[in-house]
Amino acid sequence: MTGARTIARNALAVSAAQVLGKLASLGFYVVMARVLGEQGFGAYTFALSLAQLTTVFAGFGIDEWMARTIARDPKTAPRLMTDALVAKSAFGVAGCVAAVVFAVVAGYSGEVQLTVAFLALGALVELYMNIFNATFQGLDDLRWPAAATMLERASIGIIGIVALLAGAGIVVVAAIYLACALAATALVMVRLAAIGVRPAPSPSAARALGLVKMTFTIGLTVLLNTALFRVDTVLLSLIKDDAAVGFYGAAYRLLESPLFVAYGMTAALLPALSRASRTSAPPLRDLVETGLKLILCALAPIGTAFAVLAEPIVDVVYGPDYADAVAAVRLLGGAAALYGVGYFGAFVLIAQGRQRILPQITAGVLVLNVVLNLVLIPAWSFRGAALVTSLSELLLAIAFMGYAMRVAGRLSARRVLSGPLAGCVAIALVALALGPTVPALVVAPIAYVVVLLAVERWLYPQDLRTLVAMVRRG
Repeated sequence: MTGARTIARNALAVSAAQVLGKLASLGFYVVMARVLGEQGFGAYTFALSLAQLTTVFAGFGIDEWMARTIARDPKTAPRLMTDALVAKSAFGVAGCVAAVVFAVVAGYSGEVQLTVAFLALGALVELYMNIFNATFQGLDDLRWPAAATMLERASIGIIGIVALLAGAGIVVVAAIYLACALAATALVMVRLAAIGVRPAPSPSAARALGLVKMTFTIGLTVLLNTALFRVDTVLLSLIKDDAAVGFYGAAYRLLESPLFVAYGMTAALLPALSRASRTSAPPLRDLVETGLKLILCALAPIGTAFAVLAEPIVDVVYGPDYADAVAAVRLLGGAAALYGVGYFGAFVLIAQGRQRILPQITAGVLVLNVVLNLVLIPAWSFRGAALVTSLSELLLAIAFMGYAMRVAGRLSARRVLSGPLAGCVAIALVALALGPTVPALVVAPIAYVVVLLAVERWLYPQDLRTLVAMVRRG
């Protein structure tokens, strides 16, 4: 199978699974927001953020290291899987305990404490699943990880919606989250075993610790980035109330829903990026330009729509009770457009073994994020948190892509930006002509696609032909 066909197949598999999974997840959170109200939704949002924040350090960047290493030498997979399972078990259990202890000490209700416990265990199970997913990724096959992701999110969405409509509260929903994570993990583990790849039978604490040391830089970056993504919700909960967290959580769910584009494209390209260089065929620069362009083509219009069409988006998705979330959605537009740029830039550096700079940049932005949130949340509530999130993503995008270009070489800004920028202007003009209305929400994406295709066909017809060919091959 050719490299282009492999990338296309993986990108399409991940994208399809993420689209279906995100639709199920978004439906689930919309129903939760409507059924439980901003108080209950805010409590669940806090519990999920806390669980993810305290368990993410158990990942230590192991998954990214595994995918890169296995892509270069598939024979390392069994040993790496065993070492990863040992390392994540040791630190993940500690993270689960820390989450529950924090909820107890902070004085949250017993219902919230139990919800935190279930969600933390679910997050730990997902850390295990990511080990098997990373192994598949290193073997250039993302079909089963994509299927597992779709199974998990669709199951949580469907079963969770039924439970909520039947009167279940946040504890039951959290237990459903854990059960679905277990089912998805079992699926990907069994499919990996079916092709003869299993964890090595001899676990070693010393080897696991050695793996943690090797992946420390990547792991620290992942930890800091997760803190950057979740600390605002925790601060908002401590400074304000569940209602503020609920409005912010509603806006944040809209932000997170389309980010699968960055995850999917990066995952599909990571093996190729790991093997590429400035002199390879294709050269690293071409891969970086292609990935960045595709991510911007998908996310830039969403960020623009958040900025200029926030009112109809919130009204259609959540209803009039969440009108206060409009300002947060508008302010998160920058984050929606730019998150994928920083994420992709970071993984270009990881793929090329140049990750040492990542934690330094992320830590600096995290400190700024916390300081600005402490200043702005008391006065602006969740609006301040949203503004700080977009500013943080802007800084990360500039820094990570700046260093990525040092490795890959100068990129063609004209090739990467012309189509997406022209399409975003079309969205803004539609919003200006029709106002922040539902008809504008319908017309805007059509205008974007038409303008994008016209500009690409005019300026870069070969890119368009290559994309069509890759889709057909996939």
